[in-house]
Amino acid sequence: MKPRFAGKVVIVTGGGTGIGAAIAAHLAAEGAQIAIVGRRGHIVQRHADQLRELGFTVLPVRADVSVDAENIVRQVMQHFGRLDVLINNAAVSAGVDLDEMVLAQWRQVLSINLDAAFVLAKSAIPHLAITRGNLLHISSIGAMVGEFDDIAYATSKAALESFSRRLAIELAPYGIRSNVIRPGLIHTEAFDAMPADFFETQLPLIPLGRLGTPQDVARAAAFLCSDDATFITGAVLTVDGGESAK
Repeated sequence: MKPRFAGKVVIVTGGGTGIGAAIAAHLAAEGAQIAIVGRRGHIVQRHADQLRELGFTVLPVRADVSVDAENIVRQVMQHFGRLDVLINNAAVSAGVDLDEMVLAQWRQVLSINLDAAFVLAKSAIPHLAITRGNLLHISSIGAMVGEFDDIAYATSKAALESFSRRLAIELAPYGIRSNVIRPGLIHTEAFDAMPADFFETQLPLIPLGRLGTPQDVARAAAFLCSDDATFITGAVLTVDGGESAK
C-alpha cells in the first residue's frame, strides 16, 4: 500500500521535541518529506539526523517562529519546491499566574503561540492552494478548561481554535482544510522533572486511566492531515483520554 504522505512536504514547527517530534517522525514514516522547525538548532539537528538515519527526507530549520515565519516558508519552498501541510505546533507558556505576569510575558506567549501561526498560515496559503493542502494547529484542553495552563497560554490556544475555524471557512473555496488537535495531559520531555506524585494525582482525572503520549497525538495528526480526512475542516479533535468530557 502506498504511504499516505508519499511525495508530500510537511512543515512541523516546534518539531525537535515532544509532540512536534512525534508528529514529524510519524509523518516521515508515512512517506512525507519533513521540515523540522525549532529555535534550538542543536535539538532540531539531532532529531533530523535521527530521522535521516532511518532513511527519511528531513530539512532542519533553525528559526524563531515569532520573527522568522515568512522566511521559514520561503526556505522550505526553495528546498522542496512545494508545500502540502503546515502544522502549527510551536508554543510557550509564561508559567505564572495573572498577579505575577507582566505585559512582556503576555505578549511573548501570544507572539509565539498565535501571531506566528497567523504569519505562517498567510505565507503558506498560496502554496497550499496549489497542492490543495491543509493546516493543522495544536491547541490544548486549556482552551476550554480554565484550571489548566496560565492565562496567556489558555487565551492563545482558545484564539488559535477560533483562527482555525475562520480559516476553514475562508480557505474552503481553494480546497485547503484547517483543523485543530486539542491534547490533554501528554507525557513529554517537559514533564521529566515533575515529581512522581504529580502524575499520581492526575491519573484519576483521566477516564482512560493513563497519560497521553506524543504518539497518541501524532496518530491523530496523521489522520487529519491525510486524504482520509478530505471532508473534515473546521474541526477540533480532542486527544485527552476523556478528561475534558467529565
